Amino acid sequence: MRHWIPQTLKYRLFLAFLLIILLPIILLNMTHVQKFETLMREQVSSQNLEQMTTITSSLGNLLSVSEKTFTLIEQDSFLTAMLKNPESGLSYTAVQQKLKIEEKFNAINNSVFLANSYVYYTILDADRHVYMSYGPNRILNYETIAAQPRVQEAFQGKSLSSWLLEEGGPDSVFGINPSLLTMYKVLRDENNRIYAVIRIGVDFRSWLRSAIPSQVNEEQYVLASSEGQIHARSSEGNNDAIPNPLQVASWEPTGSQVENNHIISYSKIPNLNWFLIKSVPTKYLFQKVNQLQQSYILTTLFIAVLFIVMTFLISTTITRPLQLLQRKMSDVVRRNLKIQLPEESYKGEILTFVQAFNNMVRDVENLLHRLKEEERNKESMRFQMLLSQMNPHFLLNTLNTVKWLAIEIGNKQIPEVCESLGKLLEAGIRLDVDLIHLEHEIELAQSYISIQKLRYDREFDVAISYDPELRFALVPKLSLQPLIENSIYHGFANLDRVGRIDIRFRREEDELVIEVEDNGVGLKNSGSLSSTKKGNGIALKNLEERLALLYRKQGKITLERLEMGTLVRLRMLLLLSPPYLKGESLHVDGSLG
Repeated sequence: MRHWIPQTLKYRLFLAFLLIILLPIILLNMTHVQKFETLMREQVSSQNLEQMTTITSSLGNLLSVSEKTFTLIEQDSFLTAMLKNPESGLSYTAVQQKLKIEEKFNAINNSVFLANSYVYYTILDADRHVYMSYGPNRILNYETIAAQPRVQEAFQGKSLSSWLLEEGGPDSVFGINPSLLTMYKVLRDENNRIYAVIRIGVDFRSWLRSAIPSQVNEEQYVLASSEGQIHARSSEGNNDAIPNPLQVASWEPTGSQVENNHIISYSKIPNLNWFLIKSVPTKYLFQKVNQLQQSYILTTLFIAVLFIVMTFLISTTITRPLQLLQRKMSDVVRRNLKIQLPEESYKGEILTFVQAFNNMVRDVENLLHRLKEEERNKESMRFQMLLSQMNPHFLLNTLNTVKWLAIEIGNKQIPEVCESLGKLLEAGIRLDVDLIHLEHEIELAQSYISIQKLRYDREFDVAISYDPELRFALVPKLSLQPLIENSIYHGFANLDRVGRIDIRFRREEDELVIEVEDNGVGLKNSGSLSSTKKGNGIALKNLEERLALLYRKQGKITLERLEMGTLVRLRMLLLLSPPYLKGESLHVDGSLG
C-alpha cells in the first residue's frame, strides 16, 4: 500500500486533492442537482395545487350562485304571475310576455354574474310555453323538450337537486350547442301544484377556457368526472399525458404525481364530484437544471486543473516555512487571535505571506465583531418580520364577513365590525411597539372576539379573569388572538355543544402566567408545541418564536390535553410598567399608551 503513496509533497497534494476534494465535489454537485430537481418538482406541485384550488373554488362558487338564482326567480312576483297565467296562442300579448320573461333572465345575469355569464336558463310552464335566456339554434318544440326524462321527472315532483352533464350540439332539443352542467327546479303555486320547471345550465367548457391563466410550455388543463371520463380540455395538444379515461379511483381530493414525463396535479371540485387536472411536461421544468448541471461540471473541471497547476508551483516554495507557520497558527488558536508574526524577520515572498497572515488575523477579529453586531440586528429584524406575518387568514375572513354583511344584511352591525377590525389593524401595523399593557391586549382580544361572534352567530362564550394589579403588565402584542383563533377554528370545529373559552392571568413569583382553556374537541397529544399535530397553522409557531426572541429561556408556551378541550399556557417574565403623566396623556416608556 505504501508503495503507491507518493513520497514528494507536490504529488501528495495532488493525490489528496483528487481523492478528498475533487471527487467529493463532483459527487456533491450531482447529489445537489438531484435534490434540486426533487425540490422543484415539489414546489411546482404545491404551486399547481394552490392555483387549482382557487380555480375549482371559483367553479364551485359559480355553481352555488347559479343554483341560488332560482330563489330570485321564485320570489319575483311579476315573473311568477306570468308563468301561472300565460297568454295563449301567438297573440301580440303572448309575444310581449315571452320578451318580458327573457328580459328578466338578462336582468338576473347582469345583476348576479358581474363577469362573463356562462349560465343559461330554460323554463317550461304547464301551458306548453318555452322561455329561454339565450338565442337557440333552432325553433324549440315544447313536446320534444317535455318528453325528456329529467323534465318529466321534474313535472312529477321528483328531486333533481344535483348537477348532471347534458350534451349539447346542433341536434340538442334545447337549441344550444355547448354541453352544460344542468340542474332542474320546479315552481309551485299556493296549492303545491307545479306550474313551471326551470332548467339551469352552466357552460363549464367556456368557464375553463376563461378561468385558467395563459398556458406556457405545453401546459394542459382538463375536467374529468369521478369515473375518470374527461369532459373538457384546455387544448388539444399531447393527449398521451392525460389519457381518457383516467384511473381516478385511488385519488385523494388533492394530490400530485409524475406520469409519462409529466407532473400531474389535481384538485376535486366541491359539490360536483369532478376533478380539475393540470399537466406540466418535465422537460421544460428541468431544462435549466440540466444547463446548471453542465455549468457545475465545467466549473469544477476548470477549478481542478487550475488547482493542480497551483499546487505544483506553490509546493516548491512553502515547504520550509510550513512548520514555523504551523506553530504560529497553533498560537493563534491558543491565544484567541491575539498574535502577530514579526514582519521584520522575513524577506521576499515569505514576507508577503506573513503580511497576508497578519492582515487575515486582523480581518477575522473585525469580522467576528461585525458578525456579533449583525446577529443582534438580525434577531431584531426577525422579530419584526414574525410580528408582521400575524393573522393573514383572520384578516381575509374578517374582510369577507364585512363584505357579506354589507351585501346581505345592511344593518348597524357593519360599523361594529369595522371598528373592531380597525383596532386590530392599527395594533398590527405598529412595528415599533413590541410590548403593550395587559389591559390593552385584552381590549384587542375582545375586538377579535366580537368579530368572531358576529361571524359565528355567537356560538361560543368567552370569560376573562385577572387581578387588577396586573393590568399594567407588559405582554407581547397580539399574543392572545392566535390562541383564541385556534380554539375557535380547531377546538370548536364540528362541536355539538356551545363552545366556551376561559382566559386567566395570574402571577407566580417573577413570572406572568396566561392560560387559555376551551371545551373543544381537544388534542391527540399534549406538551410542547412541537408535539402537536401538523395543521394548527403558523400562529402558535409564530408566537413561540416571538416569546423566545423577547424573553429567551424565560418565555415558553405549552399545550395540555384536558378531558374536554385544550389548555394553552404561556409563561413569561413579569414586567410591570405603570404609565406616567406627560402633558394630558398617560405614557409608557418607549411607546404611547
